[in-house]
Amino acid sequence: MTLLDVSDVTTWFGSKQGPVRAVDGVSLQLDRGRTLGLVGESGSGKSAFVRSIMRLHHPASVARYDGRILFDGTDLAQLGARDLRAYWGPRIGIVFQNPMTSLNPVVRIGRQLTETLRAHLGLDRRAARERAIELLTWVGIADPERRLRAYPHEFSGGMRQRVAIAIALACEPELLIADEPTTALDVTVQTQILALLNRIQRERGMSMIVVTHDLGVVAGIADEVAVMYAGRIVEHGATADVVERPRMPYTGALLASIPRIDAPSQSRLPTIPGRMPSLVAADGARGCPFAPRCAHATDRCVVEQPPLAQDDHGDQSFACWHPLTPASHAPVAQEMES
Repeated sequence: MTLLDVSDVTTWFGSKQGPVRAVDGVSLQLDRGRTLGLVGESGSGKSAFVRSIMRLHHPASVARYDGRILFDGTDLAQLGARDLRAYWGPRIGIVFQNPMTSLNPVVRIGRQLTETLRAHLGLDRRAARERAIELLTWVGIADPERRLRAYPHEFSGGMRQRVAIAIALACEPELLIADEPTTALDVTVQTQILALLNRIQRERGMSMIVVTHDLGVVAGIADEVAVMYAGRIVEHGATADVVERPRMPYTGALLASIPRIDAPSQSRLPTIPGRMPSLVAADGARGCPFAPRCAHATDRCVVEQPPLAQDDHGDQSFACWHPLTPASHAPVAQEMES
């Protein structure tokens, strides 16, 4: 059963050069109990998109906002600030990529947890404190009663992210959005946080969107993957299909850029040449935005933008005039290096 149905969401921000097309007509669906991995380079529009779902952008910064965001049948795009508060926390939770900015540095952890519980669930002081202890225990914080009295700066990066997850889950939302939850964490802690999110999703049966720039991060926890580039979805499908048989050259390039443990020592890491195109509306949107960086681009790619269309089997969508085949996917790494 569909929980989230996003249709043609567009979010443009104002700038001195003109409107910036951060999110440019994104559509997708997410069923109950499933996990979506949203993948792309920095600047591809991932965070702007998930914040658009929750309507978290400051109105003064938004030059254009269109589209439909059906959450359990209600269009969030039509709700005012007061009505949206009934969804933030109780029904949709979010974990931001930097817990030092999402946690208040001058407020104790216990208060940051209990104020959410008291505001949304109506718990009294004692019940909220007991629930906060349960939440910290559940996300793996040792000695939770003592830790309630601590400030964020007294925690490590991984522990701060666990606290942020506990706050997001305090009201048991139906949808959890994890916006780059492992940024700036070492590899071991990244694995722990991803395992924690995976366990929570399975135990609660909730839906989850995991935002990341690393396809390897979502390969083990996401049911489906949507790849974003220049504010658009350029590939979408089941995780196994996208990882094993990418059709969009950008997806193949992302996969080729993942460091391999079996690579020869001192070998150079494959990279994607060039950089993300300008998203300023005045610069136009002709052709495929990935064409200047793509080894498979032709003249058609430069002048005509490919639509997001399903493949012949109907189980994978991609926006490319010259999609990869199993044979063309293999040499992507070498092409990116050359």
